[in-house]
Amino acid sequence: MDISANYGKNVSSVNLVLGEHPTENLSAIVRDGKYEEVSNAKVTWESSNTDVVTVDSNGKLTAVNVGTADVTAKTAGISKTCKIKVVSAPEFTDFSKAKYELLFDLDTDLKISGINAKDDTKNTYYYIITSSNTKPNISYSTYGGVDIEATSEINYLNVNSDDNYLYSRNLDKYVELNKDLYLWVIQDVKLEDIYYNDEGSYISHATKLVVEGQKLTRPTLPQLNLILKSFNIGNWESNSQSDAYTYINFRFPSETENRKFKIKIGLVTDKSLLQKIQKGDYSGITELLEYAKNNKAIYTADLTTTSANYFKSEQALFDGIKLLQDDAYYFIYVEFDDENGKYYPIEGVTLGQAYISETNRNNWDLYAYTSEDFNWNDLSSTNTDTNTNNTDTTIAKDKLPNTGTMSILLVSIIILVTATVFFKIKKDKYKDI
Repeated sequence: MDISANYGKNVSSVNLVLGEHPTENLSAIVRDGKYEEVSNAKVTWESSNTDVVTVDSNGKLTAVNVGTADVTAKTAGISKTCKIKVVSAPEFTDFSKAKYELLFDLDTDLKISGINAKDDTKNTYYYIITSSNTKPNISYSTYGGVDIEATSEINYLNVNSDDNYLYSRNLDKYVELNKDLYLWVIQDVKLEDIYYNDEGSYISHATKLVVEGQKLTRPTLPQLNLILKSFNIGNWESNSQSDAYTYINFRFPSETENRKFKIKIGLVTDKSLLQKIQKGDYSGITELLEYAKNNKAIYTADLTTTSANYFKSEQALFDGIKLLQDDAYYFIYVEFDDENGKYYPIEGVTLGQAYISETNRNNWDLYAYTSEDFNWNDLSSTNTDTNTNNTDTTIAKDKLPNTGTMSILLVSIIILVTATVFFKIKKDKYKDI
């Protein structure tokens, strides 16, 4: 007599998994002395430990508890035994109290907290972002795990074991699209032992959609304002000037190439605004955003993205020697083209400080206030200069920057004094003629 199971005939053992593969059908093939199959043979089934596994009159196994037992098939004085092993159910993370956050930050874009994330070799988390709440197609490999190559737009979620949350840094390309965002999370658990499913396939992993169609909320505008906190504009050259270059380098939310955006740089003279940023008051950044949008610039340019980090190196890109004042503060504002509504409106701002080298005047930088190279000047004065005359200091081709009322008055006084001296000398020289 032979016992058959999912993965073939004449089996000697079967694995069951509580909650995953708790049942399986056994069958017995009875043969006579000539080794020919006996039809309609009456077979009885028996479990050695019904607290572990039960078996009905048709050979159906049902797992009860973790452990091992023998299931025996008997007929006409002969019997065959099959060892049954029941392993524990895969433990999936409870997301019922989860909190979902989209963050425009250089370290974390998606954060899922309020869960007991499992950080071990047995558990892997994946996510998919869709624009509707229609369940995405997920492909599985022959051993039961998620098939990364066959499942489009699937990404890993990392586990922060210290603070116990899941996170990902790869949502940039989704967040910028002007459409709804739905989150799907798949947990893949490696089983204690293998089992064979009804199709006779070898399975060693259990997978489950632990989050289905969770609608994500985009960050409010103030959270967008730090998208430029990793930025640097500068010019450096060697003594030989053979490797001189000017560059603009910063990170922004878009991962899409050929995204059009405008950059605007201008002087910041409002000390009260600067003091708020210095003290870590976030309202200073939101005020800086409005300041940048409503005040004149020393430099504007229309540029196009190349990657998640914009880097451009051209000698004539930005002339810091002509445009910047050493130690002065500047806003750097960026606005992305939404391309007729395709992308979510994104704008960002940060504060920079100019540095011009004393040893080589061709070397200069504009550091972000989050940079270690940024140094706050003394802002203890309570006087506030808000640039109320709104003078346009933009440097344009074939146009000099406006000098302002005080400069015109000073030049007028110099001309008047010079003319007075000239005519007095002339009068003294010809008074006797």
